Amino acid sequence: MAEGGEGLPLFGVEGDVVALAGAAGGATAAGRKVLDGFGYVRSRVVAEDLRLSDGSRQGVVPAVSVLDPRVEPVLRDRIQTVVRCLRELVRRYAGDGRLRDFLDVPEALDRWVRAEPAPERLEVDWCRPDLLGETLGTVRVLEFNASSPGGMLNMGMLTRFWRESAFGRVLEEWGVPPAPLESPTWFADWLLDYGQTHGVARRAGRQVGLFHTRGRFEFAQMARQLRDRGQRPVLLSPGAPDGDELRLGYLKYIPLAPDDVRGWEAFCARACDGDLVIPNALAARWVAENKLCLAALSDPRFRYLFAQRECAALDALVPFSRKLGDGITAADAIAERERLVLKAPYSCRGESVVMGVDTPPALWKRTVRDAAHQGWLVQERVAAGIIETADGPFLRDLVAPMLRGRVIGYGGRFSSEHLLNAAQGGRGAVVLSPWALAPVS
Repeated sequence: MAEGGEGLPLFGVEGDVVALAGAAGGATAAGRKVLDGFGYVRSRVVAEDLRLSDGSRQGVVPAVSVLDPRVEPVLRDRIQTVVRCLRELVRRYAGDGRLRDFLDVPEALDRWVRAEPAPERLEVDWCRPDLLGETLGTVRVLEFNASSPGGMLNMGMLTRFWRESAFGRVLEEWGVPPAPLESPTWFADWLLDYGQTHGVARRAGRQVGLFHTRGRFEFAQMARQLRDRGQRPVLLSPGAPDGDELRLGYLKYIPLAPDDVRGWEAFCARACDGDLVIPNALAARWVAENKLCLAALSDPRFRYLFAQRECAALDALVPFSRKLGDGITAADAIAERERLVLKAPYSCRGESVVMGVDTPPALWKRTVRDAAHQGWLVQERVAAGIIETADGPFLRDLVAPMLRGRVIGYGGRFSSEHLLNAAQGGRGAVVLSPWALAPVS
């Protein structure tokens, strides 16, 4: 990349079409075509009944953006490198007491993480890094989200809807290739291929488990894809005895209450010994989902785990992140309130995120000093990209879903709030790569 490339915006001027009222992109010819296609996209969202994990309707914004062709390959390489570093934490966890003490995985989960017979071969099979920033040099990864691909099933469908709409012709003129995320059966193909490589032969009519505890709305799309591939999806709890005969499945579980796992003895034992094959093995996901992994990737004390090139990617993409009480003191966190964010190690939907800039000083002080929050992640607040509209400024993020260590597409969310999360009112926006991405299979 040419000198000064770090200052390049994530989105090229021509390829960033945001047609919200009052936004500059809405007045262009491309913006008018986005508005022409928006009604079709919304009608398809309703017809296909796209919902979030809490059951609410998928929100959509009239925006289609293409990453700058000079930025995307560099950004993709950095993301993939950082996720390889995350995989290194997963592989080192059982044998590195220093790392294990730092991540402090709850005992109910740690028991099964350490039961993994071959930790050196563990992979982070699926994750969805969430990023904020406006330029290549300022974009940072905030979370890895190594559990449920439900939101990305929606994003792939939204992208297909936009290609089918009046705006699809513009994308054809621009020569923007489809991403693997847009395939109507990418999730099923990945899951079945994973089973094949782990000893579960593909055959018509096989029962495939979709294991869940809370929130199952995205499972409708997973089940549809599996049926389209000739499989018989079965939705059930990990603790259900009627799952004992299943050989292949997917687990959606974010450990907000880790003691739930104490009732999954047979499920966890089968997953650990390979009798039940699930991607993102328990030993991988319950480490990778821990937000303190970002502190381990940022804290100089753990740089011995990574090669020089990996450290360069970590420096470029991971924001300042520390463990409260073991890497940053409460006093320092209090003093830096406006530039910091506090997060629980295991959480979702933004429910355990406390943003210093939105928290009164006295409340922030009490929150940081609360013994219940010791050991939480303290992270630098990263400035989001801003779109000015007639209804005020909107912030946006970038998501980069990954399978087998490779980016398979992009997406984004718009929100008027600092906390960009679909469950907190964020609306989905399509983001595309200007270059072809490696296929899923």
